[in-house]
Amino acid sequence: MCGIVGLIHPEGKAAEPEILRAMNTALRHRGPDDEGYWVNRNVGLAMRRLSIIDLAGGHQPISNEDETIWTVFNGEIYNHAVVREELIQKGHRFKTRSDTEVIVHLYEEEGEAFVQRLRGMFAIALWDAREQKLLLYRDRVGIKPLHYWFKDGTLLFGSEIKALLEHPEVGREISLEALSDFLSYLYIPTPRSIYREILKLPAGHFLRWVQGRIEVEPYWDFSYREEKGIRESEWVERLNAKLEEAVKLHLVSDVPVGAFLSGGTDSSSIVAWMSRLSAKAVKTYSIGFQDDQFNELPYAREVARHCGTDHHEKVVEADAFRLLPKILSGFDEPFADSSAIPTYLVSEFAREELKVVLSGDGGDELFAGYLWTRKEDWLERYRRLPLSLRRQIERFFLKKDYHPLRETGVSSLLQRFLFDAMLAPAESFARRAMSFQPWMKEKLFEPWVAKELGREASLDPVRSFFNRDNARSVMDKFLYLDSKIYLPDDLLTKVDRMSMIHSLEVRVPLLDHELVELAGSIPFSLKLKGRTTKYILKRSVQGMLPPRILQQRKQGFSIPIQRWFRGELAGFAENVLLEKSGRSRRYLRPAYVRWLLDEHQSGRQRFGTQIYALVIFELWLRLAEETGGRMNTRDLTLKDWVR
Repeated sequence: MCGIVGLIHPEGKAAEPEILRAMNTALRHRGPDDEGYWVNRNVGLAMRRLSIIDLAGGHQPISNEDETIWTVFNGEIYNHAVVREELIQKGHRFKTRSDTEVIVHLYEEEGEAFVQRLRGMFAIALWDAREQKLLLYRDRVGIKPLHYWFKDGTLLFGSEIKALLEHPEVGREISLEALSDFLSYLYIPTPRSIYREILKLPAGHFLRWVQGRIEVEPYWDFSYREEKGIRESEWVERLNAKLEEAVKLHLVSDVPVGAFLSGGTDSSSIVAWMSRLSAKAVKTYSIGFQDDQFNELPYAREVARHCGTDHHEKVVEADAFRLLPKILSGFDEPFADSSAIPTYLVSEFAREELKVVLSGDGGDELFAGYLWTRKEDWLERYRRLPLSLRRQIERFFLKKDYHPLRETGVSSLLQRFLFDAMLAPAESFARRAMSFQPWMKEKLFEPWVAKELGREASLDPVRSFFNRDNARSVMDKFLYLDSKIYLPDDLLTKVDRMSMIHSLEVRVPLLDHELVELAGSIPFSLKLKGRTTKYILKRSVQGMLPPRILQQRKQGFSIPIQRWFRGELAGFAENVLLEKSGRSRRYLRPAYVRWLLDEHQSGRQRFGTQIYALVIFELWLRLAEETGGRMNTRDLTLKDWVR
């Protein structure tokens, strides 16, 4: 686990060691144990290392025997020992026990397709001196990040944006399209970043640089092609076997491995398997809240007792907002999933004792765990009613110019349901996924922003994935959407940045790509069965966990943000968003921001999520201005900004 950076120029322009060093130093938090550099003519590779496997011998960059192939690598290859033995049998000579060295020899053997043999999480850069070719790979589901900048034949890459901003030629112009996406989704979907010139390499893709030109191509995807004639009991057996195998692989380490434990089905399932496979009590870490609606600590304690773990927990209060400068410095761009706060805290907590933990991320996307699955199921049932009857119902309950916001009350819930039913499935899904709706952004943006943006394009990523021919049903398409957008760009980004800011490696066994492929082939009827979400996963761990854990209603790893912005943090939000010297006033209309605050304070609408997004954007602008975008001032406090 580490951070990687590199640069390459067209032939004739030498790589700059001092720039490479500055880029690498910006990622010190990702790898405090070691650093390494390799520069040759027009190409330079560097890394920061967090030592997990082969503590003494895993120094990077690493080459093959004749030094014609070099690599730097962020992540873990869980099947490296098996692949190493195969390569040794074919005559390859190894200098270390590290998983990194497997990469160069496997590339020698299989060329660009070598990545198909890897089982793990990774961002890889590989230089082939014989073909004068640089290759970048990002793992199949997007667990590890990789950003790049390309101009006039020069390519820069890095694990985080802050590393690329160390290069003097990289521009800092904000992408208005990315800003619009951020306000829609609370994160910026791939391939955009907040900076117009910097892009993200999509999950399951690789980039090829040859003679000053680049190409980006996919190398992996999964589908929902159901296998026929398989009984439920057989699916349970297959899933159990793959879960056990995945957890066992993810426990491979030369340092102790613990786990995040929320008390939900996913993390509890991972902890149950870890406890069964580990000789010692597993160390588990939980974060909770005093607000019972958001507090899962009682469930986590019950799982910890049942599995015999060495359990640790902390409670989060509203004063955790003091951490926002540090949290923003980890993301480099606006990111408004408020669960980043408890993720930061639980990562900090675990790092007091460990370097590596396992988490349960991915279970909701694979096995239909979100509440939208039940809502969408009801929408699909409603859409089967005769069109004439539906139109009568809609005319009675909906005004002609109705647009859903966040009004409270049963009648508003019904109106939003009917409105969604009138939309095409992709648009309905996006409407519910979006924080700021398109008609809200029309009122929020200053006229010059709206004019430059032109057509509202935030739906484009949703339509792109929804229209692919790889799913059996509308419900499968929605799972695919979550796996391709929300999972890599929100959940996995959040976990990577908040853990790596503390130099903690987080592994995600449920996202082992063989497990992902298996989950895709399981019928949707075994994922959502009646009112039971994640049915097949719960069946597979039945008997390994207390019944109450598998029967509880999903809470999610969220914070009581609606209440906080009506109570403890109401004044804080107003001070940040309505200050006359606020940076976001260039982009956003203060009158509409004022309306959002008033509506939320009055209790008429629930705009806590929107207010948090605006606070994040304002504070990010201030931090970017003060640090030149490098986000390297992590000891600032909110008092330094909010006067």
